[in-house]
Amino acid sequence: MATLTFEDLKFRQSNGKVVVEFLGNYQFEVNKEALSNISRYEISEKGSNSIKFAGIDEETAKGRFNAVLDYGLANLTNATTRKKTLYVHRYSGIPLIGTTSFGIIDRNTNMIEVRPLTGCNMNCIFCSVDEGLASKKTSEVVIEEDYLVTEVKKLVEFKGCECNIIINSQGEPTLYKPLPGLIRDLKAVAGIKTVTLITNGTYLTEKFVDELAGAGLTMLNISLNAIDTKIAKIMEGHGKYDVEQVKKMSAYAAKTTIKVSLAPVIVGGYNEAEMERIVAFAKEIGATTAMQNYLHYKLGRNPRDAEQIQWPAFYKKLEELEKEYGSKLIFSAADYSIIKTRPLPKPFRKGQTVKAVVVAEGRYPREYIAAADERIITLPDCEKSLRSGEKIKIRIVSDKHNIFYGKMV
Repeated sequence: MATLTFEDLKFRQSNGKVVVEFLGNYQFEVNKEALSNISRYEISEKGSNSIKFAGIDEETAKGRFNAVLDYGLANLTNATTRKKTLYVHRYSGIPLIGTTSFGIIDRNTNMIEVRPLTGCNMNCIFCSVDEGLASKKTSEVVIEEDYLVTEVKKLVEFKGCECNIIINSQGEPTLYKPLPGLIRDLKAVAGIKTVTLITNGTYLTEKFVDELAGAGLTMLNISLNAIDTKIAKIMEGHGKYDVEQVKKMSAYAAKTTIKVSLAPVIVGGYNEAEMERIVAFAKEIGATTAMQNYLHYKLGRNPRDAEQIQWPAFYKKLEELEKEYGSKLIFSAADYSIIKTRPLPKPFRKGQTVKAVVVAEGRYPREYIAAADERIITLPDCEKSLRSGEKIKIRIVSDKHNIFYGKMV
C-alpha cells in the first residue's frame, strides 16, 4: 500500500466526495470515482494529511494523483469568502509585479509591499479596496510562499540597499497559513532589515503571536478602529467582531519582541470620538498609534453618511492629542526610514502596444490579467471573453510604479 503525505493538504470525506483542504483556507472537491480510478484508497481520519492507495507503489500513486491535484489546484475555493481562487506559483506563468491586488509592489523606495493573498473575513463599511464578505469581486488569489520570497529577494538585490517589508494584503494576511515561514524566510534575505505585518487582529492568539515573534516579525500594525464595542462592530460590518479579544491580543503582542502600532481609520460620523480612547489604550499597553483619515475611493465601500474629515481639522486633533498624551501621532517618511531608491525598469510605457498572454480571469467581472516581460497587465472591462493562454495585443493605458493597466487592440 502506498501512502502519500502532504504538508499543505488535508483530506476529509463529505457527501460522497473527498474534500481536500489546501493551505488551511482553501479547498477543492474530488469525486470518489476519480480516486478509485487510481486505486482503492483510504483516508484514515478526518483532517488527515495522508491518503493511502492499495495495490500500487508510491511512484505510481504519485504520478496518478498528481493529475487529480493539478485539476484541484486549478479549481480552488476560498473557505472564508466562498469564491474561486487562483493559485499563483513558480510554474503558473504569472509574474508577481504589475498589479496592486497581489504579489510585490515597489514604489521606488526601500519600502516594499508584499501581498501573499486576497480575501478578508471582515466586512468593513469603509474598506478602500472593497474586500471582505460583501465584496463585488468575484475571485481570490493565493501565492506560493517560496515563489514570493524568491521574487522579493531579486528585487532587494536590484535595489542594493537595506529594505523594509510590509506584508499588506488586499485582505487579511493572517489567513495565509505559511505566514510565519514567510516572515522567517524574508528576514533571512540579505538586505531586508524589518518586516511589518498589517492585520485586523481577529485571528491573533497568544500562540500565533509567539510564532510571529519567533519568526522575527518586527512590527504588528493592528487596525483597531474603536474601543467601544458597538462602534467597533458597526464599522466592521459583519457583526461578529470581538474588539475585546483584539485589544487583549494587542496588549499581549506589545509585551513580546514585536513592536505594536494601532492604526485606526478615522471615519467622520462614526469613530472620530474614539480617537482619544485609542491613543489612551495604546499608551496603556506600550504601543504607538498611527491614525489614518478616511478617504473616498471609487472602487471602495463608501457609506453615504461617512465623512472625510478635512485635513487641517484632522491634523489639529492629532496635535491636541500629542500634547495631551505625549504620544507621537504625526509621522513622515523619515520616521519610517523611507528613502528613494533607483526605480525598477519598466519593460513598457503608457501608450505602447505590447504582445501578451492571458493568464487568468481578473478579480472583477469582465476583467482579465495578462503577462508580458515578467509583468502583470490588468485588463478591466473587457468587451470579449478571453481564455487562458490566448495571445493578444494590449495598449498600455497606465504604467505608474510598474503597475500596468491596458486595453485590447
